[in-house]
Amino acid sequence: MATHTVAIIGPQTSTTAHVISHIANELQVPLLSFSATDPTLSSLQFPFFIRTAFNDIFQMTAIADIVSHYGWREVIAVYGDDDHGRNGIGGLGDKLAERRCKISFKAPMPPEATSEEITDVLVQVALAESRVIVLHTSTAWGPKVLSVAKSLGMMQNGYVWIATTFLTSFIDIDSPLSSDEMDNMQGVIALRMYIPDSKLKRSFFSRWTNLTSGKEGNGPLGLSTYGIFAYDTVYVLARALD
Repeated sequence: MATHTVAIIGPQTSTTAHVISHIANELQVPLLSFSATDPTLSSLQFPFFIRTAFNDIFQMTAIADIVSHYGWREVIAVYGDDDHGRNGIGGLGDKLAERRCKISFKAPMPPEATSEEITDVLVQVALAESRVIVLHTSTAWGPKVLSVAKSLGMMQNGYVWIATTFLTSFIDIDSPLSSDEMDNMQGVIALRMYIPDSKLKRSFFSRWTNLTSGKEGNGPLGLSTYGIFAYDTVYVLARALD
C-alpha cells in the first residue's frame, strides 16, 4: 500500500473512518469519505481526510430548528453508543442550546442491540418527561428501534419521533418496503439530504435502475443520497487521476 496507493475511498462508518484516517496520514494519501458524517472528523486533526458528504451538524441544525419552531423545549436522544452516535448527538445538544432548548435525557444503545436491550432502553424513555424523541443511528439498526417502540405503544398520539437521515436512506435503498415496515414508521419526521434535481441526476438514476434490475443485477437496489455521493466521489478521483 505504501508504494502503490494513490487514494482511499470509504470507509462506510464514522467509527472505522477514525482508524483509517491515521493510516491515510501515515501513507500521506487522501481518504475520501462519502458516508462518515461524524462532525469531529476534520482536516484539522486528519489533514488527508476529505469528506464528500455533509457532516451531521447540518441535519442536527435542521432538527434543532424544527424543535424550536414548534415550541418544544426538551427532547430525548436515542442513539447508537459509538463515535457516530455520540458525536452527532453532541452536535445536536450544541444546536439546541443556541435556541434555548436542550436534551433532557440521553438513551444510548449498543450499535448491535438486541430487541430485549432496545426494549429496556425505550421503557426508560417512556418514563421520562419529554415526548419528543430524536433517533440517530444506522440503517441496519434504526428500523428495529421503531418496531419495538410501536409494540410498546410509543408511536401513538402524544409522541413526536424525529429520525436522522438513516431512515430515508433505508427507505430509498430497500423500497418497496413491506406493509409492516411502513406501518412501523408512520408519523415519523425524517430528514433527507438535499440534492438538486438535474438532467445528470435523472440520467444516473435511470442507469442505476437498469443496472440493478437487469439480467446482470441481483435484484432491485434503491439509490440513496449516500449512493450518489459515492458515485461522485469515484468520479472526482478518476478525473483527478486523468
